[in-house]
Amino acid sequence: MTAVVFLLLVSCSSSRPEPTKLIVLGWDGIPAWVVDRLLEEGQLPGLARLASTGARAEYVTPGYPSITAQGWAALFTGAYGDVTGATGNTVPVLPRSEHTLLESESGFQVWASRAEPIWLPMLRAGRRVLVLSASGFGAAERYHEMLEAAGVPSDRLVSYNSIGRFVAGPRVLDAAALQPAEGWRGHAGDEAEAREFSLTLGESTFHALVFHDTGNPAAGLNAILVCPERKDLDDLSRCDRLTPGEAATDLGAWSRAFEARDGDLVGRAHFRLFELAPDGSRMAFYQRSVSGLTNPSPEQQAFLDTVGAIGDDPSYTSYLRGHLGATIAAGGDGTAERRFLETVRLTTELSKRAIQHGLEHYDPDVLFHYTALSDQAGHSWMGVLDPRSPKFDSGLADRIWPYYLEVLQLQDEVLDELLDGLDPSTIVTVISDHGMAGAGKRFSANAVLEEAGLLRRHSDGSVDLGGTSILRAWGGGFFLNVNSTDWKDGVVEQEKVEDVLQQATRTLLSAVDPETGERIVTHVFRPGEVVGLGMGGPTGGDLYLDLAYGYGPAEPGTSVARWLASRMGMGGHGYYPLRAEMQTVWFLAGGGILPGQELAPVRQIDIAPTLSALAGIDIPRDAVGHVVGELRRSR
Repeated sequence: MTAVVFLLLVSCSSSRPEPTKLIVLGWDGIPAWVVDRLLEEGQLPGLARLASTGARAEYVTPGYPSITAQGWAALFTGAYGDVTGATGNTVPVLPRSEHTLLESESGFQVWASRAEPIWLPMLRAGRRVLVLSASGFGAAERYHEMLEAAGVPSDRLVSYNSIGRFVAGPRVLDAAALQPAEGWRGHAGDEAEAREFSLTLGESTFHALVFHDTGNPAAGLNAILVCPERKDLDDLSRCDRLTPGEAATDLGAWSRAFEARDGDLVGRAHFRLFELAPDGSRMAFYQRSVSGLTNPSPEQQAFLDTVGAIGDDPSYTSYLRGHLGATIAAGGDGTAERRFLETVRLTTELSKRAIQHGLEHYDPDVLFHYTALSDQAGHSWMGVLDPRSPKFDSGLADRIWPYYLEVLQLQDEVLDELLDGLDPSTIVTVISDHGMAGAGKRFSANAVLEEAGLLRRHSDGSVDLGGTSILRAWGGGFFLNVNSTDWKDGVVEQEKVEDVLQQATRTLLSAVDPETGERIVTHVFRPGEVVGLGMGGPTGGDLYLDLAYGYGPAEPGTSVARWLASRMGMGGHGYYPLRAEMQTVWFLAGGGILPGQELAPVRQIDIAPTLSALAGIDIPRDAVGHVVGELRRSR
């Protein structure tokens, strides 16, 4: 019978275990309900191995709103947004007296300076920490300064984190990019037939010659030479030859990794030619996004040369815009989905290389690696896959589900291969920030407030703070703030705040969909009414909203409710975290953890304290979560 382990408040200062190596894999946007289904079907062997050889939580409860920045901050600090300040992916700028409610900054960047992340006590304990990727980690330089002040050698921390540092985003070039070929040194082919195009990635330029390769039996234009910086074919070793081919399970059709720069930022670019018509009338040339490292050291250059490109590729944006071909929902035959999956395969292959290189080259005590692939797939398809979504279509869902499944399987494959041959004394854990639900409509709280006279706009549609009492400005659309006088340019006196809150609550709860008459806002909470979920705090809200199923928050606009144009709708999160769709997962094994345990539901803020205790280090200074007790056998 499966053991059920409950949360215990355990002192980490007594009977501290011996140091244990730790590998932390962060999977963005993994819904517990999806994982439960796939494990029952035997579809995720890596997670199944972790569950059978170690422990898994029944589910994990995120903070409110269940937004990415808040989730990762909670996982790494043991505290929700009321402590970390990461109440949304964007947050207000403090202090309030110097900034208006319309000013914001990245929620991914603020929290590590307000609450201690788990890697700092690890480093202070002398552990060697390797960060391949971690959401919210930021630049390593700020941690090196802290380490120097604490007398810890800077080489204890090695970072290849590139999240948010793009040399160039992903791009698909079609036949409209083709021009007559001119000025190619060393080109002996038919200049009249050849075509060309150029790409600029940051400060790096690539020239592509589209020509007839006589060694290829296909007629007409059948190959592309990609050359960095110069139209020079005298030295073909600096170029790469691509031939068209539809999506496949192997990765042999991708180009080599070319260096691309933007100032001090250096990364690696990969190209893929999916389609090229013999007469040049059609082309699908994909350029993977390029994440970079700032002023890479020789050691980092060697890492880039060994691994290739770093960071996830947001190719789903190209997919959803139809740049990879018509989606199935738009009448396509699966070509676009297969192309998208091939970009995912490349990313997972690069992840495998990075993890292998990191373990072999650095032998770290702690390794962090993050991927957003599952989140990208959820945002793309959950609108049509979630049975509670108004865009749910069983026939369409049956056609799309295999592609969503394959993204998760490829992600799981990285874990499964990591576990092969790994020392059983090393703890491996999989964590995630939130689940995912389907939506078919957008709801604008600001439009409702405007109709009630609580919000005013300028003629250009922007918010007029001088006539606004309360608004949704940030927080992912799930909370509102009174434009009180403690904010710069605020207009609501403190004695009037309660009146505004009551009026806004009545207004929001009475909001209905003009098309259906359905009530959209199901609950309005004040921070003090629901404790323990991270509501409130300096960057939090005054009112929190939960929406009816099928509605997602809109960017501040003038339409109360509107259908999403896509037949697939969208996947979303941020909703009340006790919704089953928002709950996520936690798996861990190794290091003496007893096998086959099923933990009772845990909160995200319990994970950092527990991992700290298992690794034999201090709990992060600002953590308010508990340690999950009795996970491992006594030594």
